[in-house]
Amino acid sequence: MQQRSEDQRLQEKNVHDLAEVGLLSAGIIHEVKNALQGIANALLLLDNEQGLQPRARTWIADARRELSRAIEVSRETLSLVREESVSPVRIQDVLEDVLDAYAGKIRYKGVHVERRFEFQETIQADPGAVRQVFANIILNALESAPHETGKLTIHTSPLLKMNCTMGSVPGNDVRGVRIVCADNGPVIPDENREKVFEPLFSTKKGKGTGLGLWMTQRLVHKHHGTVHLRSSSSNGKRPSGTCFSVFLPLHQNQTSDRLV
Repeated sequence: MQQRSEDQRLQEKNVHDLAEVGLLSAGIIHEVKNALQGIANALLLLDNEQGLQPRARTWIADARRELSRAIEVSRETLSLVREESVSPVRIQDVLEDVLDAYAGKIRYKGVHVERRFEFQETIQADPGAVRQVFANIILNALESAPHETGKLTIHTSPLLKMNCTMGSVPGNDVRGVRIVCADNGPVIPDENREKVFEPLFSTKKGKGTGLGLWMTQRLVHKHHGTVHLRSSSSNGKRPSGTCFSVFLPLHQNQTSDRLV
């Protein structure tokens, strides 16, 4: 009993120390982001100066592009370490909000968006984190979709995840929502499919940070959910393209870490 108390005390201390490190990291990242934003603003003002040589403007453009990437990395990292604020979230509203934010890109590329919202309940989640998850997924789909013939299908449906763990207790299944985002863009090659959730992996040469889908997976897991990717060529039953399937439980006290 005494050994168990000591182990519990050490575990609580480790959790406390990790929380302190997380807060410290968040503070440092926030200050770094502010500094980078200040540099970006100064470069913007410099770029508007008259009489600059073309070569100087090229250097400024390169610096602003790299700074934008660094600021985005800082912003995405902050979303992982900040404290969650859980409240009722209506998935349909989040998806519509993200689609509204990308309305210009949707019109520019001529992408047809098909909505099938069958899930009407709310879930308990961090609204900002959930929005970031689907902003990342939908943006990837829009960038992959072909011009004029692009199609994005978003389907939400209630789902009961079965607890298939050995020795699981009957009735311990998890109710939640499944959100499927499918596009008809190019198929992701097999060698890249297993890497898309890895940090700093990106096929967007010079454009992506390589953190979007990694962060998406981390945020989904923080909500005790799951995210899966399927990308394949047409086989007669389903069209070619890429599909992300996200499961989020209704309540945060339900866990699906060991569910299939």
